[in-house]
Order: sequence, then structure tokens, then C-alpha cells
Amino acid sequence: MVASMHITIPDAQSTLHLEQIVAKSSFLRLTTSKAQYPDAPGAGLPLLVVETPLCSAVIALQGAHLLEFKTTNGDPLLWLSPNCDFTPGVALRGGVPLCLPWFGVNKADPTKQKHGFARNNFWELGEARLLSDGAVALEFLFVSDANDLFPFDFSAELRMVLGTSAKLELTINNTDTEDFDCSWAMHNYHRISSLNDVRVLGLAERKYLDNFEGHAEKHQSGDLSFPGPVDRVFPDIQNPVIIKSSPSIEITHHNCPSVVTWNPGTEAAGKIADIGAGNEQFYICVERGAVLCEQWHMPAGTSKSAWMEFRQV
Repeated sequence: MVASMHITIPDAQSTLHLEQIVAKSSFLRLTTSKAQYPDAPGAGLPLLVVETPLCSAVIALQGAHLLEFKTTNGDPLLWLSPNCDFTPGVALRGGVPLCLPWFGVNKADPTKQKHGFARNNFWELGEARLLSDGAVALEFLFVSDANDLFPFDFSAELRMVLGTSAKLELTINNTDTEDFDCSWAMHNYHRISSLNDVRVLGLAERKYLDNFEGHAEKHQSGDLSFPGPVDRVFPDIQNPVIIKSSPSIEITHHNCPSVVTWNPGTEAAGKIADIGAGNEQFYICVERGAVLCEQWHMPAGTSKSAWMEFRQV
């Protein structure tokens, strides 16, 4: 038996608040997935579109999920599956999903959905500001009361700064009276020109845990490539990593010790409905977060923050 999903939808008050913020923000407009992606499956979700002289972006309010980002003179840096399902409560395939309050399989109860439930729920837009350098700052809030999936009260804030780069800063607040552990990741799907040719720089000669072999510890010889399925967790990576492709992308961070790299390969992609055969050739996931043994211990009443930033280079 699979554990039940924990889903929240916006109420009338939060919808009105959102509309008021958008109305006074010339760089923001509210649309729907049906209007933005008319061929995509699903009942449809509300989306925010950011347009400034520096950049453009599309964000789903479900999951505070950055779906698209490009600078005005740059290339699209994120991959969004053409088969992404915009049904409320369904995880969206592509962009930057936020996996929280656990990453991957729930260790305590594998029947629970992978990657937590923050990405399946609506977040509230708390603030939208145009900064002095022309970038846009958006602040999203998610509040979760103790439930059958995660028996602790917590909240999370995600601040996006979108300009010449995309910077996502996550803060997790333990609002419970008990301590808890959580793992999380910003699950970036980055657009590439060719899976055969792409390389990830900054991981050479480091140890990794192979998710295909029960987290067996292995050694990365040379730069990472994708000759077949790849699902690896690299612990304690403090340096930036660079996706060498067209476009090339640099990913920097603070307080995100783990790097996760993933591509399902040709055979598995064909069996994943919201990816589809052949589409695995056009993206790789290079994620930053705190997973497995690097999960965060959160004493009652405390907060922790981290950020990840990516740009075209």
C-alpha cells in the first residue's frame, strides 16, 4: 500500500494576494500551463512569467518550480519535458523541482512517494521586487503541518533572484517542538545539445555513490560523461561544477555539499511516460543539495539556509 499524498491547493485569500502582487509588478504576469504549453497533458496549473530586459523565466506555483530560464541574449538553460503532465498534485518533469523534506526513496518508509511532497504542493508568492541591478527577486513560502508523510511541523522559503543568472536560496525552518532530519535537493534538469558529447567538469577523481548498485562507493575517473544510464551521488563537492555542452553552464553553491547526476538512458526513458523515448538525449540532471549522509539535522526551533546559482558560460 502506498502512503497517501499530502496536497494543498491555493485558497481564495492566497489567490487574491497573488493577483495583487502580479498587478503591481510590471515584470510579472499570470498565465496557465494550457496557454503556455497548449500541447502538454494535464488539467492545467497556474504559472508566473517573468520578463525583464535581463532575462525571461516561467515558474509554476506548484512547488515554486522554475520551469524555464534564459538571459535575453543567452540560450535556454533548463529542459522541460514535452510530455510534462500539468495535472495538479503531479510532479512536473523538468526545470528545477525542489525535493523536500526527503530526497529519493524515503528511508524510513519506502512506500512513500520519492522526493518528498513540497514539489507536489502549491507555494505562496510572498513578495516580488525589482532590484537595483535589474534582477527580479521572488519569495515563495510553503507551510506544512505534521501529517502522515512527515510527522513534524516545518516551513520552507525559496527566494529566486533572476537576472544574468538564476539563484535559488532555500531556507528550512523547524517550527516543531521536536528535532527532525531532512534531506533535500534542487533537482536541476539542464538542457544540452548532445548526450553523447556532454561532460561535467569538477567531479573528476572524486568518490561517488552509485544509486544503481545500492549506493556502492566508486571512483570517478576523469570528467563525468553519459555513455549509458547514470545515477550518482557525489558527497562533499564544495567547488563549482560546469556542464560542458552547448550551452555550457556553471553551477555554484553555498551549503549544498551533495551533487547528484542523473540521466535514465535510452531504454528507461522510453518507459517513463513524462519523458518519452529519445528525449533523454537533450538533458542531464546536475543537482545540488544535502542528501544521504549529508542530510540536515534540524533541532526544534532552528533554521538552515543554502543557495544554488547557475549561469551560462
